[in-house]
Amino acid sequence: MFKSFPLVRAGCYCSTRWLINKITGSEHLPRKGSVIITPNHSSLIDGVIITTLFNILRLSPCHTIVQQESFKDDFFGYLLRCAKCIPVDRQSKESIAEMFGLALAYLGKGEQVMIFPEGHLNNGETLRLPRPGAALLALESGAPVLPVGLRGTRNIYRLGEKFNYLSRAQVHYGKLIDTTGLSRLYQRAAAEERKRLIEDLSLRIMLQISELSGMRLHKHLQRQLQARESAVGWER
Repeated sequence: MFKSFPLVRAGCYCSTRWLINKITGSEHLPRKGSVIITPNHSSLIDGVIITTLFNILRLSPCHTIVQQESFKDDFFGYLLRCAKCIPVDRQSKESIAEMFGLALAYLGKGEQVMIFPEGHLNNGETLRLPRPGAALLALESGAPVLPVGLRGTRNIYRLGEKFNYLSRAQVHYGKLIDTTGLSRLYQRAAAEERKRLIEDLSLRIMLQISELSGMRLHKHLQRQLQARESAVGWER
């Protein structure tokens, strides 16, 4: 099946590249080595766009973490398997553990993993609260995080509505977040300190995503940011 991946990759690229009318921040993209890609999530086509762009850029699969239900569709399931996406059932602790293990294995081999920090679709205006998965992967692996801001994808396709072929999207890549030092701190930290490190890194990721996507931070994150900025030694 995976022998057909180059053809699938090229087909996906041709069918999605025309949806994008602007890309910025390409200078921040790492050309090799492991990276955790963290976009905002406003439309079901977000994953297709970013996965396709990175597959072409790196000439290797972008291992996107996808809900297990998506693999049940014959056509999209085939594409997801060709792209070596990682299935997860959020209701199953065993599935979540297996997903993390597989994602860490890919990162350990110097490959790329994409995860939506929000976990679910937002309303197109305000970012959701981040789940701990993206920060946890980074702290466990020490891999850098690449925040990505997508704009306009919700206008192209909104759940329950028809596909709008006339709309176009923008992709804005942010600066890499180096997690090497944070990962070392995390590995030797107690439980309470680990929780704080996860929250801090999640906040940094969401701050960049907010600036890149033009979307508002969740009000809880705004309060968290105010508290962090008033603390000594905290930097964005």
